[in-house]
Amino acid sequence: MLTTRTVLKENDLYLVGNRHYQAVGEEGGLYRRDTRFLSRYAWRLDGQPPQHLVLHERWPFWLHEQAANANVGYTMRVGITRDLTVTGTEVRDHLRVTLYEPGTHRLTLELGADFLDMFEVRGWPKGLGPREVVTRALPGGVEFSYTAGDGLRCRTLVQASPTPSWDGQALIWEIEGNTDIQVSVFPLQGDEEPTPGDPEALAREYAALRPPVTLPNPLDAQIVERSVQDLRSLSFHTDFGPFPAAGLPWFVAPFGRDSLIIALLVHEQHPDLAVTVARFLAAQQGRKHDPVTLEEPGKIMHEQRVGELTRLGRTPHRPYYATADATPLFVWLVGELSQKRPDLARELRPNWEAALEWLTTLGDPDGDGLIEYTPDPNGITNAVWKDSGDSTFTEDGVDVSGHVAVIEVQGYAYAAYLAAARMYRELGEPERAAEWEERAQTLRETFQRAFWWPERGSYVHGLNGDKRPLRVLVSNPAHTLWTGIIPPEYAEQVARTALGEELWSGWGIRTLGVNEPRYNPVSYHNGSVWPHDTAVAALGMARYGLHAQARQVTRALFDAARWAPDHRLSELFAGFPREDGPPVPYPAACHPQGWDAAIPLALAHLLAEPVEREAAGVTVL
Repeated sequence: MLTTRTVLKENDLYLVGNRHYQAVGEEGGLYRRDTRFLSRYAWRLDGQPPQHLVLHERWPFWLHEQAANANVGYTMRVGITRDLTVTGTEVRDHLRVTLYEPGTHRLTLELGADFLDMFEVRGWPKGLGPREVVTRALPGGVEFSYTAGDGLRCRTLVQASPTPSWDGQALIWEIEGNTDIQVSVFPLQGDEEPTPGDPEALAREYAALRPPVTLPNPLDAQIVERSVQDLRSLSFHTDFGPFPAAGLPWFVAPFGRDSLIIALLVHEQHPDLAVTVARFLAAQQGRKHDPVTLEEPGKIMHEQRVGELTRLGRTPHRPYYATADATPLFVWLVGELSQKRPDLARELRPNWEAALEWLTTLGDPDGDGLIEYTPDPNGITNAVWKDSGDSTFTEDGVDVSGHVAVIEVQGYAYAAYLAAARMYRELGEPERAAEWEERAQTLRETFQRAFWWPERGSYVHGLNGDKRPLRVLVSNPAHTLWTGIIPPEYAEQVARTALGEELWSGWGIRTLGVNEPRYNPVSYHNGSVWPHDTAVAALGMARYGLHAQARQVTRALFDAARWAPDHRLSELFAGFPREDGPPVPYPAACHPQGWDAAIPLALAHLLAEPVEREAAGVTVL
């Protein structure tokens, strides 16, 4: 695993490198969606890596670099100015080599291609093994090609000017004077031909981006500006419009839960992005029963992949439906969007009605009125946002089993039922609206009876398959404030517990209390802090009129982003207490990540003064 990872991206093409933006092993390389088209991309000057003087990411797709000969010391002999850009169709690398002393120098670009599936790069145990890659030297470059098991031909075409030689491992230039070198890399599938990108046009597009909100503190404003850029960078093209990737580098793919939460966080600032999410997921909605992919009629997918393993049926991601929460989130999103776009409720009516049917039948397998999932022994164990296999357990530290009902999913369903009621009223069907309002109220009452944990002033994590409460102190109850299912008289207690010493780290709400079984501050879901989880808790606190608490939480998240050199929040960070320094990073976190790119936009209004908040129309129960 790369200890420091860099990513440049546009559309579904992205270059993953080490801290010097060189792909020299491990998971580094050039990817197009789920296929690695280059596994090695590294410059060498006289046999050694150039010494990097400065690396500056101008835009999420553009790196500018100044470098010199290795061991530069007091006087540079060779200088390199580099602009590396990743557009949707091309990686373009422009180097200006300047000699400050007479001489001849060898500049090489080491290249390699393995065409591995993303899952193989990440350690999938059922991979295909080494590929038979054909390497062919061409005038002015080299081409790597591979024919996948399903017949899809993949090519990586590398073209360079001035013309280099190829020694089987690298392109080579003998430099005797000041020289400009340009390299273009085109990842191609099927009969595609190389299409040059336009970095300057893309830069103008980024330069024109403007945050929809202005914060008085320039450091906070910078974080919001980065949020706007990252949401643009994470998006990739679909037939329905730009769709937000869940995170870089491993989740440039359509997701259900992840993309729906992004859309719910920013649907007011980016309504077109949210509409794309709704329409795309509607088109992928389950229509049949499939025990491998867990598809069911009306169910919204979890994840879709297009790599070779998936195309050959080696993975279930075609798409994979192992999620209990995407379906209610989908209905909730369509309901939110339809308040300003009533035609969307009509357009997607077959889809949100099918989703409601799933929620009240297949989504509730034991008929108790709660939404449940059953751990998939061959796939995702916990079909909720805390989806690692060890994240959901009893107070004795035993993994859950049977039909499991987790707290926030009930909140999503409550929000979905109220959204359905609003849409039926908009469609002129008040009787059906009343039916869903009544169902929402019944769910709230059932939820309160089954989940309230008076001894802790909070709610349990969920119900195990035997209906026993999971009395484990977690962040999920505070997260659930966002949905509105918690009765108003209990909201302040939930917020107080979330901000108590067991859960509150100073940077955010820990996923698991420090005194609970399995607590570990450097774990994925058992003691770490996930900014999106903390952020929706802040939105929930504001919803219930707990503005001081919401502001405290928001300030902590913006402070964490201030510590980051790139002004970004990370997917998660360790749950250590806040001290006089930055939050402790989680080593394998995505950066940037879709949820966290949305957070500054979603929370910016909570940093305003109370009078400004009221003028902004913040909802208070």
